[in-house]
Amino acid sequence: MSVKQRIAALLERLNDGVYEKQQEMALSLLSSLAGESVFLLGPPGVAKSLIARRLKFAYSGGSSFEYLMSRFSTPDEIFGPVSISRLKNNDTYERLTENYLPSATVVFLDEIWKAGPSIQNALLTVLNERLYRNGGQEIYIPMKALISASNELPEKEHGLQALWDRFLVRLYVAGIRDRSRFNAMISGAAGCYEDTLKDEEKITADEYRRWSRAIAGIGIPENIFDVIDAVRNYIEQYNQEKENARNQIYISDRRWRKIVRLLRTSAFLNDRKEVDLMDCFLIRHCIWNQTRHIKAAAAFVREAVESRGYTVLLRFGEIKQELADFQKEIAEATRAGAADICPPPAAAEEDYREVVGYPNSHNALFSHRIRSSDFFSLNDTDRIMSLFYRHTASGQIMHTEAARMRKGGGDSGLLINGRECSVKTSPADAFRKNRKPLPLVEEAWDKRIHQFLGHTQRMREQLENLRTKEAVHPEHLFVPREAAGSVETHLDMLQKEIEKLEIGIRGIRNSYKKIREDERPSR
Repeated sequence: MSVKQRIAALLERLNDGVYEKQQEMALSLLSSLAGESVFLLGPPGVAKSLIARRLKFAYSGGSSFEYLMSRFSTPDEIFGPVSISRLKNNDTYERLTENYLPSATVVFLDEIWKAGPSIQNALLTVLNERLYRNGGQEIYIPMKALISASNELPEKEHGLQALWDRFLVRLYVAGIRDRSRFNAMISGAAGCYEDTLKDEEKITADEYRRWSRAIAGIGIPENIFDVIDAVRNYIEQYNQEKENARNQIYISDRRWRKIVRLLRTSAFLNDRKEVDLMDCFLIRHCIWNQTRHIKAAAAFVREAVESRGYTVLLRFGEIKQELADFQKEIAEATRAGAADICPPPAAAEEDYREVVGYPNSHNALFSHRIRSSDFFSLNDTDRIMSLFYRHTASGQIMHTEAARMRKGGGDSGLLINGRECSVKTSPADAFRKNRKPLPLVEEAWDKRIHQFLGHTQRMREQLENLRTKEAVHPEHLFVPREAAGSVETHLDMLQKEIEKLEIGIRGIRNSYKKIREDERPSR
């Protein structure tokens, strides 16, 4: 039986007698196998403690410790009472930790934000290093998961941010919505607190150690880093908006490292050797700090997958840069020299010309200027060229369709993406023509065009392989199937991008093929 089959069967048994908490149970088990802790936010009575009580059955010989915190709670109630005999006979301050948090496999702390500073400080080391200092020695804690719960989030002014940061996975837990399941819950026998798992179904200590070592070796493809980078950029943009000045999303470097560990664990438990895009949807549960962030976090991850998921693997950036350089080479080689311009310009030509009248847009590279060489390569409106520019803000290479129009006076017009604009030019520009390339040069360009089209064909084949892979993608243990729709959207977007590339490549070829041998300027 594979690891995935084992975990799937284990989750099914853990959910015995539990209604509409499959996602919370799955993510709690995932977090425990990743060595991380979980925070459950929700009103009283929605089975938050039940998740922790059921989770302890996942581990062979597992025990649990749970406690309802209050502002009067003492360390003795959490970590065990001080041993009077050792204090009296050995002058040693040690606690009797048996049956308390330091000896438990799964820990559930309810209303955790009400704990006092002494408990909070001890929990920081427990959560991060799984160590507890008992008297003069540090003892290793066998805890696999610490699940905390509350019906509120920690208040900033109470100094709880360090403890809050330790809970990697954060989930909102609601009551049962489905009527039939609700009726089954209120009328069924209360057997959900009983251990219904067989010994061979439970995770042993040896398996936990072996799996932990294997998780560290799970690969992270470049496109996963690209998605994470996109999510970080979305968070940065969110924080820069004025209305979010007091509601910043902060993700520490430590949390990002833990997030990657969670993604690796997900990939391993799904019988994969690498993290994939479906695993990335788990990030949404790790990057919100306030309830108002929950929807934004989900949107950031979805948009990152839809825009950047496989872009790096298909190397769009490289081919777009090569096309931009190739087009510039053609424009420079075919542009008229000083002898072909009548009258010659009075001053040296600028590299860029100002464009007027194009609507502002984050994708509109021509909202301010156009290269003079590109402008001169454009003929009348029956000729459309594909131009590739690097966005000055993002560095992304963008594709735009443009054609030139002739106007009277000192202005010359363009059609950019079907919109009419004006370009500030000098009167001499109206006489400028392009030069026919030499046959050997044109032959070399044809070979380059053939290579570009061969590259896009390979991109198409790679895209079809990815589409086939996603179409037969097995059910994910921790991410709902509907998330795959975002991956499909991304694949459709990539297909359109490849089509645009091919249109642009053919447009470049047409740009030098249509120049006539006898094309020369005239007065």
